[in-house]
Amino acid sequence: MKFLIIDDDAVERSLTIKTLRVKFADSDIVEVGSREAFDEKIAEAGFDLAIVEYQLGWTDGLTLFKAIKLRFVCLPVIMLTNSGNEDIAVTAIKSGMANYIVKRNRHTLLDEIDRSLIEAKKRRTCPDIDNKFQLYERRDPFISRFTRDFAYFIRIPSDGKLIFEWVTEPLKQLINNAAFHGESKEQNRDWVLPIHPDDISIVQHRYKKLLTGSEDTSEYRVIINKSEIRYFSDHTLPVRDPIDGKVMQLYGVMQDITARRKVEEKLYLMQHAIDSSSNGIIITGLADTDYAIIYANAAFLRITGYSMQELLGQNCRILQNNDRDQSDISRLRTALQNNHDTHAVLRNYRKNGSLFWSEIYISPIHDQQGRITHYIGVQNDVTHRVEMEYALSKSETRMRSVFNNVSDSIIIIDENGIIEKLNPSAEKLFGYSAQELIGHNINKLMPESDRNRHDSYLAHYLSSGKAKILDTRREVNGLRKDGSIFPMELGVSEFYVDQRHFFIGTAHDITERKKAEEALRDFSCHLEKVREDERTRIAREIHDELGSLLTALKMDLSWLNKQLLADLSLCHEKIAVMNRYLDDGIGSVRKIIADLRPTILDHLGLLAAIDWKIDEFREQNDIQCILTAPENNIVMDEGRDIAVFRIMQEALTNIALHSRATHVTLDVETSENSLMMKMTDNGCGMTKAQMQKSGKYGILGMHERARHFGGEVEIVSEPGKGTTLVLNMHLKSPSAPVSKGEIFHD
Repeated sequence: MKFLIIDDDAVERSLTIKTLRVKFADSDIVEVGSREAFDEKIAEAGFDLAIVEYQLGWTDGLTLFKAIKLRFVCLPVIMLTNSGNEDIAVTAIKSGMANYIVKRNRHTLLDEIDRSLIEAKKRRTCPDIDNKFQLYERRDPFISRFTRDFAYFIRIPSDGKLIFEWVTEPLKQLINNAAFHGESKEQNRDWVLPIHPDDISIVQHRYKKLLTGSEDTSEYRVIINKSEIRYFSDHTLPVRDPIDGKVMQLYGVMQDITARRKVEEKLYLMQHAIDSSSNGIIITGLADTDYAIIYANAAFLRITGYSMQELLGQNCRILQNNDRDQSDISRLRTALQNNHDTHAVLRNYRKNGSLFWSEIYISPIHDQQGRITHYIGVQNDVTHRVEMEYALSKSETRMRSVFNNVSDSIIIIDENGIIEKLNPSAEKLFGYSAQELIGHNINKLMPESDRNRHDSYLAHYLSSGKAKILDTRREVNGLRKDGSIFPMELGVSEFYVDQRHFFIGTAHDITERKKAEEALRDFSCHLEKVREDERTRIAREIHDELGSLLTALKMDLSWLNKQLLADLSLCHEKIAVMNRYLDDGIGSVRKIIADLRPTILDHLGLLAAIDWKIDEFREQNDIQCILTAPENNIVMDEGRDIAVFRIMQEALTNIALHSRATHVTLDVETSENSLMMKMTDNGCGMTKAQMQKSGKYGILGMHERARHFGGEVEIVSEPGKGTTLVLNMHLKSPSAPVSKGEIFHD
């Protein structure tokens, strides 16, 4: 007795063999566990019965049964399986199998074998080869009419040329639609369909294999209508001549697998994309497997340091080691329990124990019926990002601490002047809360007189890009919530965020400083007035006392000169020398008096004093000097005329000492209540650094004299281009204070 056992599970095969040995101890049992083993063993002869599993790794039991019946027409076959169902059992019996047995009922196998062997003996003798052809011919029309497979039957005569005995209707239609490249259907060819040039070797090799008696299943491409390429799977079973053992027939079934191959190619591309992704990707089972890992791509292995063998069957918690007290882990568990997508950032650990931060996206995978079959996880190593975020958070915390605790007020506005943010110091300075200011225009914090100029300046800067106050500090006026106006020092700079234009202003309340400066200025002016008064007193005393004394001496010398005899020439000469000394002394006294207090200013007015000083400057320094002044005298409040004169005097002194000028012009103009004095030289000029150099008390003094009376001195100078000084001052004290400026106006 010879049995053929076909099952790719070695354990199940051994159980079946053990059952057979109970009754058929001396029987010859042939085991088949793979397609290669089947191709080899099916060529043997003398089998009395075959036992077949339905679920096989390379095919199924029903398909295998057809192949067995092609080789052994009358061989009884029993299906012994755990993978079937009622429909498969019915199909197996209808197709001609001896019986269908579930493996849990393996104890009934021996009785079914006995029955099947008895039934086989009761049948008439199996048809010979010629009768078999007739059987095929009778069956073929039925098969051709009802099967959708591309089936064929080939006879191989002694000359070796293939003769197609019959083909199914679908294959006939396919042959009629196929176009051979310039060939007629009568021309010799290796196969009934035009094979893709790259696959001709596959077809040739499979026929060599078939002629050796080995069953073959190959896949190759066929060209339809010269352009359409379709994939086919061709399963062919050779039938040997029972007399000489040569292959005499080929029975084959072709399946159009074009759609499957396209899906496979798409899956291959997807698989390649997954394997090539820089993101770590894993696929896990469901809760019943503890979400065991069944796949991980190369990036996941690289990120974690584990091998595929080390990860398969493991839960992803292997990456957390003992660090599982993380809030995002609970969110992951909740999402898995509720079958939801989720996202988390976790502290994970590589195989070597090193920490890395992982951003994980988890999503369920559904089958065609909508049932969840697996979970897919995508992991990114975001260690650098987390570290940067942490560093940024620390930096932001520090900056926020500075922003909130710095004593200066900080206000951020957009390009439209709308307040975006301000610090507590700004709230305290202006008396508003942040909620009261955010969203409002910055001009809310300016005096009414400054708002229009601020808006026009901001619009001009945005349109032209020309700015004069950015990255500098200047004094402006601010407006508090209670309506009070106060001085402050303001610095403005700009920055961009996400292509948005912002300005940041830092303001410092200088009320106390301005009070101190004003007090110091008043004190300085008081000292200057005291000094001028003292100069006037000294000049008057010198004029009254010393001048009178010198005049009396001169009169006495004149009287003495007249009283001396004419022959006392030596005495007359001495008196003449004394008169000259006395004249020099009187001249020096007059100069001292003029330097202390130009009396011409008190007697003839400012213009006469200026004209006198210009003449003196021209004579002493040999510098051409041109004065342009109004015809009428200038009347100013007390103290203003001497301030103008001293400023002019200091400017002329600087020109004489430092400018190396050869020409000076002085223009004096008046209009209503204002005076403008402009002095220009063609000297060597100065840089801004030279003008602001410490120790330049002359220039500082000119500014302070003018500022005390509400005036302003402006000096414009460039090296090699001379210097221009412009003084603007009211003739009389104005009725209202002068505005100090605005935040965004120049």
